Parts: sequence; structure tokens; C-alpha cells
Amino acid sequence: MVESLQINKVQVKEKLIVDSLAKMENTEDFDFSPRVAVNGSDLIITSATNGEELGRINLEAEMLEIAERDRFLDLKVKFEVAGIHGNLNKINPIIATGKGKKLPLSSWKTTLPINFN
Repeated sequence: MVESLQINKVQVKEKLIVDSLAKMENTEDFDFSPRVAVNGSDLIITSATNGEELGRINLEAEMLEIAERDRFLDLKVKFEVAGIHGNLNKINPIIATGKGKKLPLSSWKTTLPINFN
């Protein structure tokens, strides 16, 4: 189950794009089924599993117009798992590339229909 969903940015390129960060409870958790709705000028992301509201953001007039025109958006999600992701205290350089190791971060992109209330 998703512990929390943070909406980082909403932007308009040819369509509406929402960047977010999902914090998961454990590594064996695969329950993430987002649904998107617009109520007034608020964009609301909920869980399809239990209907719980995961995130809410107020849309500007231009963003609302694009959402009404297309009736879908692209949702980009970066996943973090409690206990795995955090800050590295010591960076171990990879000698072959000269760059340091990074913590693994999984990303996901999907197109979701928007339900208008």
C-alpha cells in the first residue's frame, strides 16, 4: 500500500503531465492503482483499491482547460521504499567511470483517464 504520494510538479507540454513521488511501506508492496479526478479546479489522485485520497493539487486555468480538452494526463511516479532509499553517507567511486554509486530508484509513467465530478 502507498504510504504517501507527493505531487511535485504539474506542467503542460502538449498534454498535462504530473510528476510525483510515491513512498511505499515495504519492498514486497505492489499495490499502487491510482485514479485521477477533477473536482472544481482541484486535481485529486485516489487509490482504486480503497478509494483513499493520495494527493490533491489546485490546477491553474490553462491546466484545467487542457485537462478538459484531452480528458487524460501522463502520471510520472518515482517510487521510494522505507528502509531502502535515503542518503548515502559514504560515496564509493566506480573507478572505471569516475562516478559514484547511486541508490536505485524505480520510475513509472502511465496515461490515466480523468474523471470529472
